[in-house]
Amino acid sequence: MAKVIKRGDIWTINLEPSIHRELHKIRPALIISNDLIHKQTFHVIVIPISSQVPSNIGPEMVLVGKKEGLDKESVILPLFIRSIDQKRLVKKIGKLAKTKLLEVEESLKLLIK
Repeated sequence: MAKVIKRGDIWTINLEPSIHRELHKIRPALIISNDLIHKQTFHVIVIPISSQVPSNIGPEMVLVGKKEGLDKESVILPLFIRSIDQKRLVKKIGKLAKTKLLEVEESLKLLIK
């Protein structure tokens, strides 16, 4: 059965192997790419999520937690956005509310302006 991948979903992804200081291991990530990409290519654009929440959360990060399907409070890290092959998707674990998705979009704008 084919994976149904939607923008705003949170999946566990496998980022191994990694190089040097890239985020690695199996971890949650937000699907940020347009749904059309998932249907027309073998890739998906993701933003990794970390359970290592810094004490000072900047505007380039978005706080998430159990409401979004995660085990504990975590942070979405737009700085580490990347394209991955869909084969790296392990399991869908949650979904981001539209208001949180807008926060992520705003944090991405901060990074590229």
